[in-house]
Amino acid sequence: MVPKRFLSAIALVLLLTVSFAFAAKEEGLTGSIEAFRVVVTEDGRENFLPAAKAQPKDVIEYRLTYKNRGENEVRNIFITDPIPSGTQYIESSASLPVKGNVEFSVDGGKSYKSWPIEMVETTKDGREIVSYATPDMVTHIRWVVNETFTPEHEITVSYRTRIQ
Repeated sequence: MVPKRFLSAIALVLLLTVSFAFAAKEEGLTGSIEAFRVVVTEDGRENFLPAAKAQPKDVIEYRLTYKNRGENEVRNIFITDPIPSGTQYIESSASLPVKGNVEFSVDGGKSYKSWPIEMVETTKDGREIVSYATPDMVTHIRWVVNETFTPEHEITVSYRTRIQ
């Protein structure tokens, strides 16, 4: 049986697929997202299976693909994805675009920073305490892609989570 938390993650994947395609069409971009369960074989190779049969502690790889289906060039895009509910981001699993960088949010997508994320907290007596975000605190990932998308140009970025 698939846990309820994971069902919400699958529903989110489907919703994001629709959202990407709808929002991106305005500029000629189309987007999609796919989710795969990562299974390591005895010889250490990774196999990618449908995520619909995932269980707690399984690793899920999300692949976000954008393609310029328009007639004009599109420059410097941001690809943003929330970490699905019931999962935790796996540190260092976000792929890097050829030109650009990856940023992370720990505040629900309000702000983004490169990893490691330094957090400063002020105590009641006015002292500042510095700490660093941990992977379980990541709520969103954003890819800043600094390249020109000519017609038919495509990019795929990815990241992994673990089902809790």
